[in-house]
Amino acid sequence: MKPTYMEFTIQSGNTQIVLSVWETPTPEAVIVFIPATMVHPLFYEPLLSSFAERGFTVVGLHPVGHGKSPRDVKRYTICDIVLNGRDAVSFALERYSLPVIVMGSSQGGIVAAAIAAEDDRVTAVFAHNVMLTEIPETINVSRFPKWIRYIYRPTKGLVKLLAFLFPDLSLPLRFYLGPNRISVDPVLWEMIRADKLCLTRYSLHFLASLFTTRFPGLTDGSVRCPIYVIADSGDALFTEAYTKLVFDRLQAPHKEIIEFHFGDHMLMATHPLEVSEKLAEKMRNVKQIGEAG
Repeated sequence: MKPTYMEFTIQSGNTQIVLSVWETPTPEAVIVFIPATMVHPLFYEPLLSSFAERGFTVVGLHPVGHGKSPRDVKRYTICDIVLNGRDAVSFALERYSLPVIVMGSSQGGIVAAAIAAEDDRVTAVFAHNVMLTEIPETINVSRFPKWIRYIYRPTKGLVKLLAFLFPDLSLPLRFYLGPNRISVDPVLWEMIRADKLCLTRYSLHFLASLFTTRFPGLTDGSVRCPIYVIADSGDALFTEAYTKLVFDRLQAPHKEIIEFHFGDHMLMATHPLEVSEKLAEKMRNVKQIGEAG
């Protein structure tokens, strides 16, 4: 049965945000989905509607200043997006009274993991990529020279200073990430260019928060739910070595890597049906879903 698509506007922090909802009649659980850098949940419509067709209602987050959410707040941080995600979890619990799985892709995966560190209402987290800003190897995710890891702490201090002095400096994606490491699929990039809801730039204020904010709950035992890290063996942005380094430091009741082999960082957008099939099976086997409620 085809899912029903709806949109809701909720209050989150000092602004409103939009939620895209793919509702299925008798869901097993609710997925709160956080999109990647500069995009929005409608960009992942084939993936998210496929999850709904497989028995999961999906609540897609348009973070502050992204997608269909109002653009009234000009300065926001990664912590504001984490708050948006937690408010989306509250919406899902209040509306459906079902177990909530938080899922995110790329930057959204970072946010999803951070939510797990702060919110014990979450049943499980499926994070496509995770990041720990406290480890110097994180510089390898960016396009900046790898030798910066040897002066990592002062570099982060400099970034914070520059963000304080020039918070509204607007920077394109290619300033800090290598586009060819994200994807070499020309069709994907054309989709992004043609999508009027996608952002094209971030402020230095936001970027500084992305690369300097720590979420200590990921490594100090605060997480109370399973964390499933989604990875691709050929991901040129979040490499196998970096993913393993972060994964080893995560502390959770259960943690597991779910590996794909598409050779594409944007696998959730470029291979939606294969991804939804594999992840839906894994989500049904999450023990806490059967125990909740």
